[in-house]
Amino acid sequence: MTRYGALQTPATGKARRAMHGRWAVPVVCGVLGLCALCTTALAADEAARLHEALAACPFKIVYESYRDNNWELMIVDADGSTPVNITQTPAIDELYPHASPDGSKVVFLADEGEGAARLRNVCFMDLDGTGRTIVGENGRQPFWSPDGKAIAYAREPGVKYPSDPYSNSGLYLYDVETGETTPHPNPDLAGLLNPCLSPDGNWIIASAIRAMGYNESIVAVEANGPKIIELMRSCSDAEDVHQCRPDIGPDGRQVAWGTGNTRHKDYMWVEIADVDFDLDEPKVTSRRRVVRVDYPLQTYHVDWSPDGKYIVYAQGDEGTRMQPAGYVIGKKAKGWDLWVVDPSVPNVTVQITHDGLSNKEPDWIFVE
Repeated sequence: MTRYGALQTPATGKARRAMHGRWAVPVVCGVLGLCALCTTALAADEAARLHEALAACPFKIVYESYRDNNWELMIVDADGSTPVNITQTPAIDELYPHASPDGSKVVFLADEGEGAARLRNVCFMDLDGTGRTIVGENGRQPFWSPDGKAIAYAREPGVKYPSDPYSNSGLYLYDVETGETTPHPNPDLAGLLNPCLSPDGNWIIASAIRAMGYNESIVAVEANGPKIIELMRSCSDAEDVHQCRPDIGPDGRQVAWGTGNTRHKDYMWVEIADVDFDLDEPKVTSRRRVVRVDYPLQTYHVDWSPDGKYIVYAQGDEGTRMQPAGYVIGKKAKGWDLWVVDPSVPNVTVQITHDGLSNKEPDWIFVE
């Protein structure tokens, strides 16, 4: 059964029960209560409509999930129905899936071996789990070219298995047909998280973490040149927030990411903005929030649907800081599940997974 999150305050997972206004409470508390009920009912109607739309949506979603002591890749329908495990490999952990633009393949990370022999590789396979192919050993952060003919990925030199979840350097382009690999023209690229290409193939947007002079910024990297443009800086004087793990919309005109308050830790958001790649230096404008959750809940791993109507994202409790945070690739995150929002109707959400088995890193699959 799918759960609706109408005007969500996800610390409770229930609808808001109060309205803010300029009314004098002692005089009109009855009116306020009636208005709150009306607002909740309207939000519930919106959530029901969103669920109906997702049930009719042709696209699917692939994601990582930790079940039976192993990381697997799962596929579900857009409303969360019909889950299928497409890996079922007890000796290999599969993580960080990204579907090809035509929906026929998925690229992912495969962790194999034990102890000092453990290795993280970039692989791709057909959507039914067959045809597994290694793209690059010791790989990180893979993503597809817009035409699906190439896979880009980073590496962590000298380290088979990541000791630092944010560390990587360089970008490499793997030709799916020929198997040839070529380096990015800028050899100084490093610390890129969740990179993705604009539809025209000219720009890569990613988070830049503790590298290249950035701490936690979202940057645009020239796909075929040396330029790096800072689009948004975290923890600025004007805003005590950080932005992370961006995704470009299918029309190349919008970008989404997760935002958190870094000092007071009151809220986290899913935000979107307009992005202009036609300028000499890409620029982000018109930022707006489409989901808000109350701390310690967090929102991460956003991904636009192929038609640009929906955003799927992972949500869960921050957990303990004694260990790397649950949103890090390969780290268990008990209680994390997937949710979907229609950005045109902010804060009306549908929860599409319910088992809390570290369900993260969702990516939409195009289905004709």
